[in-house]
Amino acid sequence: MSELNNIRDYLENLQDSAPPNRDEDYHNDVKKDPESIALEEYLSSRLQQIGEISSKTKEVKGLKTGNGWDPTQIIEQVYMIDPVTMKRAVDVAISSNRRIRERIINKLLQRENEIKLVGSPTVEFVPIWRTKGFHECYYLRSDAYKISVKEDVVGVEVEGKSRNLILERKHRNFVPSIILERLQRLGAYLSSESKYFVINDVVELARCRTEGGLVITGTGKKLNQDDELTLTSWRSKRIFDEAELNVKGAKILIREPVVSKENVLVKFREQVIRMPERFKQILSNRLQITELKRIYVPLVRIPIQKGMVPREVVINGTSGEVADNDLLGLFE
Repeated sequence: MSELNNIRDYLENLQDSAPPNRDEDYHNDVKKDPESIALEEYLSSRLQQIGEISSKTKEVKGLKTGNGWDPTQIIEQVYMIDPVTMKRAVDVAISSNRRIRERIINKLLQRENEIKLVGSPTVEFVPIWRTKGFHECYYLRSDAYKISVKEDVVGVEVEGKSRNLILERKHRNFVPSIILERLQRLGAYLSSESKYFVINDVVELARCRTEGGLVITGTGKKLNQDDELTLTSWRSKRIFDEAELNVKGAKILIREPVVSKENVLVKFREQVIRMPERFKQILSNRLQITELKRIYVPLVRIPIQKGMVPREVVINGTSGEVADNDLLGLFE
């Protein structure tokens, strides 16, 4: 705040010391130091911008369009991933519990498998949410335009109002800055240096757009691209009833998502909505959900027994491989 007050005091002093009818008498302005004119224009522009609203301190306002604001307007599509065959899942589970030496000896001696299936496999369908969409915002913001003019121009009038020409100084390392400054002041507007003027109070209509996607488990854990491919790379099909989740030769367990559709959309909005850095007014916000899927992926639980010790092996029903702790941890 102290810096803003200093800027305001500086501008007030400039206005008090300026000659009367400043805007009407262009020749009086020409006599002013070009560097002071440039600074005054810049500070004036920045003060106007400071009056704008920060995106971090203002909630989303303006006309809200698109289906992303109201969860009732969005109907999720339900899919399932076809699991591998139960025979393959059982073979993988049994093989994973044998050492290579045991496999070779059992095959040579034609021994029966000491590891055996002790119950029916269970296919547990666990849900993940996949959402895609975009946020598009139209808004007004203020700005100042720097307009270059030709070398022979010594005065400019825009919309009936004279504008201050400002010399644009170029850095020359071989000329001392003090000497260069005196030469530029001496030459003033007859100098061959490039010149420009500033138009303030410009109101721009701007647009920002952000596209995004979100994939989370039914428990709310975010999945990266590799995790998503591991779980959904196999054939998927759309389903309309839980009866379509039946798998031949296995029991079925359906786990419902802990995270609701409404919460999924809240998380997506937090990720995709990016308000402009500065604005005067928000005109419209369009939040469009282009995809909302609830996908059931299979985990195959195989009950086996080695000797007298029973245990359960979990198979990733998508890839047909033993599920590691990292994968299982995603659904805890």
